Amino acid sequence: MGNDEASRHTETTLPGGPIALADTMAPMAPASEPADPAEPPIQLASGARLRQYELIRELGRGGMGTVWAARDLKLGRRVAIKFLLAQTREIAERFLHEARATARCQHDHIVIIHEVDEHRGMPYMVLEYLEGQPLRAVMGGLGSGVRLPASRVVELALPIARALSLAHELGIVHRDLKPENVVVTTAGQVKVLDFGIAKALTASELAAATPVPARPRAPTVDELGGHHATRDGSLVGTIPYMSPEQLGADTVDHRSDLWALGVMLFEMLAGRHPIENPTMEAVFATVRGDEPMPSIRSCAPDVPDALAALVDGCLVKAKADRIGRASDVARALGDLQPGRRGRALDAGESPYPGLVAFQETDADRFFGREREVARMVARVRELPITGVVGPSGAGKSSFVRAGLAPALRAADPSFEMVTLRPGRHPLAALATIVQRLTTRDNDTSKLDEHRTLVERMRREPGLMGAALRARARDAGGQVLLYVDQFEELYTLATDRAERLAFTAALAGVADDTAAPLRVVVSMRSDFLDRVAEDPRFLDELTRGLVVLAPPERASLREALIAPIDLVGHRFESSAMIEDMLDALATTPGALPLLQFAASKLWEARDRERKLITVASYNAIGGIAGALATHADDVVARQDAVTRRATQRLMRRLVTPERTRAIVELGELDTDRDAARVVDQLVAARLLVVQRRGDAGGGTVELVHESLIESWPTLRRWLDEDHDDAAVIAQITSGAKQWDAKGRPAGLLWRGDALDEARRWLALRPRDLPPRDRAFLDAGFAIERRGKRVRRTAAVVAFAVVGAFAIVASVGYVQIRAAEQRTAAALDDERREAAERAAAQAQTDAANAERARAEAARATAEQKRATAQAAATDANNDAKSAHEDLAQRNEQLRSALAQAQTARQEADDKNAKLQAAQKAIQDGAAAVRAENARLKAQNAELQTISQKLKGM
Repeated sequence: MGNDEASRHTETTLPGGPIALADTMAPMAPASEPADPAEPPIQLASGARLRQYELIRELGRGGMGTVWAARDLKLGRRVAIKFLLAQTREIAERFLHEARATARCQHDHIVIIHEVDEHRGMPYMVLEYLEGQPLRAVMGGLGSGVRLPASRVVELALPIARALSLAHELGIVHRDLKPENVVVTTAGQVKVLDFGIAKALTASELAAATPVPARPRAPTVDELGGHHATRDGSLVGTIPYMSPEQLGADTVDHRSDLWALGVMLFEMLAGRHPIENPTMEAVFATVRGDEPMPSIRSCAPDVPDALAALVDGCLVKAKADRIGRASDVARALGDLQPGRRGRALDAGESPYPGLVAFQETDADRFFGREREVARMVARVRELPITGVVGPSGAGKSSFVRAGLAPALRAADPSFEMVTLRPGRHPLAALATIVQRLTTRDNDTSKLDEHRTLVERMRREPGLMGAALRARARDAGGQVLLYVDQFEELYTLATDRAERLAFTAALAGVADDTAAPLRVVVSMRSDFLDRVAEDPRFLDELTRGLVVLAPPERASLREALIAPIDLVGHRFESSAMIEDMLDALATTPGALPLLQFAASKLWEARDRERKLITVASYNAIGGIAGALATHADDVVARQDAVTRRATQRLMRRLVTPERTRAIVELGELDTDRDAARVVDQLVAARLLVVQRRGDAGGGTVELVHESLIESWPTLRRWLDEDHDDAAVIAQITSGAKQWDAKGRPAGLLWRGDALDEARRWLALRPRDLPPRDRAFLDAGFAIERRGKRVRRTAAVVAFAVVGAFAIVASVGYVQIRAAEQRTAAALDDERREAAERAAAQAQTDAANAERARAEAARATAEQKRATAQAAATDANNDAKSAHEDLAQRNEQLRSALAQAQTARQEADDKNAKLQAAQKAIQDGAAAVRAENARLKAQNAELQTISQKLKGM
């Protein structure tokens, strides 16, 4: 901690009030025994130990006390320890008694007292360690003349009033309320110090011993100016803030604190005290006089009427006519918060938004986050970039839109908020904003210019900041760029280079604290580690990180009750309110569920009695059943086809990380039932459609992420898909690419991928979107055609084998025919041989006849010549027959060889065919076994489904 920070702590933890008061009042107390002189006092020095506390350094010193920064070694935290250097045992005992009573004031706007004790006769208090500055410094210092805007005054005074309300309920009166006893921390939180300490030494408790004088002497300037009352021990408090009763006009009670608060309001609004020169004599003369206190209008005529009436009501001299309770002041200041009364609700309009996020126009019904809004306003003022992180359902979007934005605009009406969501194309979203801010004729439909701008922003990350600075300069105000649902940058945008260009552009917007630009991003806390992708942006973001925790019970109570009070209605039973809060105690996304259930109760209200009834609460099934009942009722009214389409759509609207997915309406065109289902669910307030005016089209998404957790039917659908999410995503991605490329066969799945898809569909039968179904069916069709080709090849193979068998058979027949022809030829040859033998016999007979009949020689000779010629011809024929027979025998031998070869090939192919037939039989048996297993699994799944339906 530097010197500047130490000085802030000096002012923060050492207001002059109680310690100086103890000093001035010391002479009033009856004498008592001092501390045991044998016991030396503690030596306050850096490094000294006091039980589990180690002193670090002195922060400040007063008349009879000192404040030190210290370490709590036991709990590992820094604390501030205030030591009271009391001179009597009685003062010390009373100091400890009242300080312990004050420790009962546990409130967000009251400084926490961790412990009260004494050490070696020195009383001390252990307080929470604060960083900030006194309210006096925020007001510009004593007598500065600085007037704060009414909205800022309300912002600062409301926490004080709430702190007073709690203390008064516990019977504790501050009695020394003033700007020096109020701290505004660096986080923007307002804390009231020294509650109840002054009560330990009040005049009412010592009245019997010390009467109040009528005209005490006038103090010096140093004794006033934020210090305490007289040194003669007659009064208690700080003179400029003392009420008439504190000056002896009446008995002191809690209304004295309201007087002091009224003086503080007057000072902040008018820039000065109600009494122009608040010396002691002037204060006595004015406060104890008969004339009323000056009206705030006399010094600040522009103060709003309601606020002026509140200030004047706190400064009524007669205690009985003054505003009676701090809670009334807090309620009045709450109604004056920025935007709280910005517009009147229309007749019958619900004071609850339901599942829809609050918008800036809903600031009048946004309750329960005042502390967080103040802290966020302080961060935005100090840092150029701020992050709001929290779990789903914490109300981050509503917090920024209906809390932060109205508060900033109230302080500076020229403050402009520009909102965007990253979506699937974050640079395009930025380009749309730049185009809208820089196009004077509002013509944002020029798609070519938009695409060019996207490419420029990819190359020039500072372009967005330049456009916003020009906008702020032209308007003479400030611009807040709000990036909602920042986690979409990691769940929807798949291009890492585009993500880095987007964060670089945001860093270029928030590059200077003095610039009129601020960036606020809101995101789910479980995605914060993804920002580490861009270390520079992560470093900038974490400097101004605000964790928005789910609202506590008190905040939920206010968010439930305050809006209904706003419209003049009430809850029939306080037990119903407690039951609702109990149901939300452990429920994720409690705030949107509360708003939704309350909106359903509003619809079922008793209009005549202006009452939210117990009967209507029971009818909706309480908090737990309200949303599920509504969503299930919507689904139950659908027919079977629409219900299946709803299931398909809902699955597409949730990412694998269980967050909302943004789906382009154009992507739903492939599902003929999608458009009708979207319209129906939008009307039922389960979906929301965002239309785009620049390029047409739009997107659809769940109305709120709490549906993912709180609707059991949707959870069941998603749980069923948990193991299938990767398969579905792969099918959708493949189908999208296939469809975008004109559905070519080359992009279809084959082999193992297609087999896995078939098995998945067999085990998880479902209605896929038409495009995805067509993608798989086309793959299955190509696979079936491949199977037909393989079957045809098998048939051809069978035919070839059969043909070979036929050829072999024909060859065998031909061989037999050849053998028969050969046998016939041999018979012919034998016959011809017999004929030749007969011819030879005839020749012999002729020769014999020639020998016997010489006379007939010529005739016989002629006959012999003729016979010899015939024999020659016969010999020639026989020779030809022998040659032909030899040739035929050779052909027969060749045919027999070919037949043997064909028979061997046929035998081989028959063996292969038998092996193929056996393989086919084995495959068929395996298919039958797989079918039997699948039937058993389907039967098991049907049994489980029936059991689930029975549950």
